[in-house]
Amino acid sequence: RSSRDLWILADVSEIIAQLEDHSVQIQTMMGSRFVQGIRRDVEIWEGKIRLASDVIDEWLQVQRAWMYLESIFSAEDIQRQLPAESAKFKGVDKFWKDTLK
Repeated sequence: RSSRDLWILADVSEIIAQLEDHSVQIQTMMGSRFVQGIRRDVEIWEGKIRLASDVIDEWLQVQRAWMYLESIFSAEDIQRQLPAESAKFKGVDKFWKDTLK
């Protein structure tokens, strides 16, 4: 595979741990009686952290499926056996690679 110029997420465990820590801290703030003055700001940050976590989760799922299918459809015998599916995958593969550049 020639994927040296693509952005592939590898080990994101530290990022996920930080997002979880921040989420716990925000939940603690939301439970405090002193949050009333900044409640809206805390809710906004809660949404941003949730969005970042959801994006990373979805990205990893799509990336995992794409890498799995790329290894299958890059084989010439599969391309000959499944020409329609191979053509469809090539279109998706091009879109994915253009997105990741």
